[in-house]
Amino acid sequence: MVDRSAHRALLRRIISVYDSRIVRAYCVARFLIININILHILCLCLRGKARVLDVGCGFGLFGCYFAARYPNVSYHGIDRNEGRIEAARLAAERLGLTNAVFEVGDASSLGLTDRYDAVVMLDLMHHLSPEGKKSTLEEISGHLDPDGRLVIKDVLTRPRWRLFFTWALDVVMTKGFEMWYLSTREFKELVGDGFELESYPIADWMPYPHVVHLFDRVSRD
Repeated sequence: MVDRSAHRALLRRIISVYDSRIVRAYCVARFLIININILHILCLCLRGKARVLDVGCGFGLFGCYFAARYPNVSYHGIDRNEGRIEAARLAAERLGLTNAVFEVGDASSLGLTDRYDAVVMLDLMHHLSPEGKKSTLEEISGHLDPDGRLVIKDVLTRPRWRLFFTWALDVVMTKGFEMWYLSTREFKELVGDGFELESYPIADWMPYPHVVHLFDRVSRD
């Protein structure tokens, strides 16, 4: 059971360490969209995983939240935006999080050297081209432990009006028109037969077709 008062206090603490008012406003909006129920599902999906990679970590909001809740976990966030990584590093330092590391890197060419128990991607995949999705997943798969877990929070392609709302917001945020959304079936086909899929659609008052896709490696025994 989540202690909602402690949850809200942690979110306020995280938001307060960012200097820019614009970034703080973004943090408020992001935590409104990725709400307590989604955060709780993500944390449950990552339970028992000690080395977690977050691809497309942005300002490090989830990383700071996750690392603060689970100090024994080693969290590694990667994003291609240097300004966001700098802000994430400063936020982690101000929060006293020694178990969170943020680095600049491109999702389509990560150059990973370590291995991980789990990899998480939050609202990233629909921004990657079909070729980018494939290359990212291939590299991640090669650095995921045999009992590793892939957690993808993205959006469903139905209902269409919710998808259109999400697309319109993505256009405003990215100043571009190219997004590549996938159905659950298409995600399963993309990740491949080496993983078993469980999907958790999120039904809340927000006009987004949220879903959390949980991929576990198929045992070869």
